[in-house]
Amino acid sequence: MNINHSLKFTPRDTRDHSNKAISVRRSNRLKGKTLKHILIDRFLNLYGFEKGEIVATAIISDILNIIERFYLFHDHSFLKEGQFVWLAPPIDEFPQKAKTMAQTKLIPIILDFITTSDLEDMKIPLHHREVRIKKCERWTNQAFDQGALLSNLDLATLLHVNENSAAEYVREYYSLYGIHLPTRGNVQLIGGGQTHKQIIIADYLNGYTTPKICLRTNHSKEAVERYIRDFLAVQLLHSKFDSIETISLVTRLSKRVVQQYIDLIPIDSF
Repeated sequence: MNINHSLKFTPRDTRDHSNKAISVRRSNRLKGKTLKHILIDRFLNLYGFEKGEIVATAIISDILNIIERFYLFHDHSFLKEGQFVWLAPPIDEFPQKAKTMAQTKLIPIILDFITTSDLEDMKIPLHHREVRIKKCERWTNQAFDQGALLSNLDLATLLHVNENSAAEYVREYYSLYGIHLPTRGNVQLIGGGQTHKQIIIADYLNGYTTPKICLRTNHSKEAVERYIRDFLAVQLLHSKFDSIETISLVTRLSKRVVQQYIDLIPIDSF
């Protein structure tokens, strides 16, 4: 029997196929699905850029920063990867008997559908119930910070589950952390909706670390870091601008939230 030694055989896949390794590869694939990576690929493979990926990445990052600042002329003018616009009633728009949603005032808000934290969670991976509860926490707090409220029906629609399941996630969050999520039902019917800005920022100013604040307030690391990041941005801009509207435009926070953070700035720092 003659064997053709010139034939090439496909090498056996020697990659790690454990659940953890597969989850990490999936997470890394999704991290590459950004406008930044599309432009870098075009620079290197379509435009004939010869100075390498590091230089191309620096140029693209600078261009994207310029574009974002240029188009950021009002709160909802610029969306980043993984964000979407949703309509929700303002906090002071109360439900009334026989009042339909078509008759209800609505405002546009920006929510993060997928975040870097979500992609990191894929490496573990988390149980789908825990993932959905984290999304409920993020979306309801983001809506509240923009002066709006999400209902259980909103959460159900965004999570692609029925309304009863969404309500269970909201109740489970309270049973786990003892904190009411700021849904429309909790804020307008119970009055317990709050974002605990004062507690988190006060702990931060008193020198507590992020992990310690998470334990003290029963908030996720993502939520605590977001409050601190927004507070520091407002504090810096407040030292340069007197106009709340200007700070609101730059930070993409509502004027109401900007004022809340300004009220938390220590007097001796003015």
